[in-house]
Amino acid sequence: MEPGGVRFLFRTFKRILGLNTLALERMAQMDRALGGEYVFDKSFLESSVRDICRLTHLVAYHLNGMADEAHVALYDASLAVKDALEDILAGGMGSLSGRRVLPFSEIGWELEPLVGLANVGLAVLGRKMGLPAPDGFAVTVTGMRELVQSQEAEEARAEVLHAVAELFARLGGSRRLEISFVSAGPEGAGKILAEAGAETAEDALRAIARFAKEHAAAGPLAACVRPRLTGVVQGTLQTLAHDPSLPPAMLAVAEPPGAVRDSASAGDAQGRDALADRYWLSRTAPHIPLRTRLAEKQLAAPLPGGAPLDLSRGRMLRGSAWLLPEQAALLARLGLAAERALDSPCLLSWALTAEGDFLLTGLEPAETAYPDWAEDMCDVESGCPGEEDLLLRGGQIACSGVGAGAVALLDDDTLPDSVPLGSVGVARAATPALSRIVPRLGALLTEVGTAASHLATVARENRVPAVFGLKGAVGLASGTMVTVDAEQAAVYRGVAEGLLRQAAMQRAREGAEPEFLVLRRLLRHIRPLNLVDPAADNFHPEECRTCHDIIHFAHERAVELLVSIDPTRRGGLGAPRRLREDSPFELRIVDVGGGLAEGDDRPESAHQAGGGNQAGDVALADITSLPLRAFLEGLLLREVRREAPARLALGDILSGMGRTGQALSAPAGGAGLNLALAGSDYANITLRLGYHFSVVDAVVSDKPEQTFVYFRFAGGFASDDRRARRAGLILRVLERLGFRASRKGDLVVGKRKMLETAEALETLRLLGALSAYTRQLDVELASDADVERFASGFLEAAGLTSLVGSGLTGQSGSGEEEEGGV
Repeated sequence: MEPGGVRFLFRTFKRILGLNTLALERMAQMDRALGGEYVFDKSFLESSVRDICRLTHLVAYHLNGMADEAHVALYDASLAVKDALEDILAGGMGSLSGRRVLPFSEIGWELEPLVGLANVGLAVLGRKMGLPAPDGFAVTVTGMRELVQSQEAEEARAEVLHAVAELFARLGGSRRLEISFVSAGPEGAGKILAEAGAETAEDALRAIARFAKEHAAAGPLAACVRPRLTGVVQGTLQTLAHDPSLPPAMLAVAEPPGAVRDSASAGDAQGRDALADRYWLSRTAPHIPLRTRLAEKQLAAPLPGGAPLDLSRGRMLRGSAWLLPEQAALLARLGLAAERALDSPCLLSWALTAEGDFLLTGLEPAETAYPDWAEDMCDVESGCPGEEDLLLRGGQIACSGVGAGAVALLDDDTLPDSVPLGSVGVARAATPALSRIVPRLGALLTEVGTAASHLATVARENRVPAVFGLKGAVGLASGTMVTVDAEQAAVYRGVAEGLLRQAAMQRAREGAEPEFLVLRRLLRHIRPLNLVDPAADNFHPEECRTCHDIIHFAHERAVELLVSIDPTRRGGLGAPRRLREDSPFELRIVDVGGGLAEGDDRPESAHQAGGGNQAGDVALADITSLPLRAFLEGLLLREVRREAPARLALGDILSGMGRTGQALSAPAGGAGLNLALAGSDYANITLRLGYHFSVVDAVVSDKPEQTFVYFRFAGGFASDDRRARRAGLILRVLERLGFRASRKGDLVVGKRKMLETAEALETLRLLGALSAYTRQLDVELASDADVERFASGFLEAAGLTSLVGSGLTGQSGSGEEEEGGV
């Protein structure tokens, strides 16, 4: 099989698809183990890493085979991820384990054992959540250990002093510092053990060295050093707080600056100063207060709500809160985002500025109480829905769990900031483009998609309950409050507090054993998808940080290579065979594997066509390629053909003379050749009809995430404005058919991904009909009114009368770039 040939490219592409599916299924298995679906041990972790690394390497290998080794950097990315995973399994601290000090800018999730959760949280979560997090640095486990070792102590002390000096330089001057000492190491819980303050670099060094010496036998330790942040209000948020009398809740504690705690636990409401307010907030959007306990406040207390509400005894006030309701709701949303990123409940420390902005000041795991609730009791009395509340059922469980919120309809063009936090996202298809929105969602529903898709992996990464392939989901009205029970693949009307309580209790009891901690760390190198948009500047092999990045990059680049196949490079495929049907133009077909019925060669007199001997004609019934047959069924429809001869104006003839010369100078083997490459589930159809050129490239699989239809169209004989009108007509029709389409001059490009088999085949039939209908149509489009008339004529002939009058207007003139998509 010729490397770079059509058959080689197609078969290698199929291998990449298969390997991607296996890798995603292995990731899903690891996610299910983390969710507690079955017991696992270290051998499971080792075999999972071994399989994922092998599949990722094979994907990189096959892509480079398709691309003539154009992406060799993908091998380096694959090896880097493999080294990190093996280091975690070996109980190591990562590739930077020799560093004593690390600035926040160099800290990622993979360094949690080396620097502790507090440092990772401030360095990574602050940016991911969109919060202004403080700058700072970590004294690593290595640094803390060497501060008390005589041989290394001087060098370690010098590095700490230098790190403080660099931090002051970045801050524009010296500041009061806050230092947190945290448990670290491969089995460290990430708890904050103690805190200290410092005015100078020397003060900070003394505090760190003293703690390291006094707790040298306590296990791996790290220190988190950053400027002290203050605001008009400060406090904590425990993202999961249980109370038998309440639905699943979060506990926010707010107090004025400088309030003194009389308990070692920042999340213990009983240990707060008398000035602290406490808010039990619903975990479900819009996060209304379930219970509040407001402290008495001085008359002079600066309250965010303005004038106090009610006078109380003496000069104390009751009824005014440190936080406004909308601020408490925002804090709750940010807390849930942090919980998903950490993959467990957490305790956030925060400060509120005078401008109303929250600052992240600290982060640690939450200590959760477990009340005596009956886990399996869920009935109408306890807030669980009945059958009369059921709205939808079916589909595949992409990520288990329960979520509730207002419905938000999504598509690939939806901006993340436009989606309210905690919404139940609803989309037609589970496309990777939705990955950037997932962290904002309370649940996710799609009508097309499977559990072995890129978006499903992202949903599991963010612990967002998701059901894919759920028919009727897009019929849910925007803004409707619903509860998604992904465990049962069901959607209920309203907020089902009983289901939410069950899910919260189950999550709180998830394992904290060493194997679970290791699995969480492994998955941080495996499942996150950082490269989402193939058109983005960072979509390069060098930017791949996880196994998911690598296989997604390879998939997108493999599709690009497949749709750019040169049909003239068909060495070793045999002679093309002529379609024997009443087609509006002659079409030749080459079988690249399962595209034509076997044993049906009926030799006829050899004749020349495009330089090739014909092995025999084929009828539509002989075509076994699903996408090609669907395209031809539309192409052969007589109802959509325009039989009248084209009306040419003098300007059209003069305009086309230059293109006639170009056509005559084209290579003889390609001029006027209409060729289809046909596989059982693949088709590449290249049409050169006189002066215009179009390509249809499609894969139709039983897996929606592997199914796509690409369409390109350019050229024509008529004047520029008439060709632009035809391109505009095609653009609008493609948009109405669900394509993401764009136009530049007379060039139109459209893409559809994530399709069920029936939908993909119907799309190809319509493209076939559109190809027949728009042939020589440019010379007929003398005005925008003609565009509307012909557009309506096609839609009616194709049986799409519901789309007639849907704004399909032509675009005349200069050929400036236009873009659109549905």
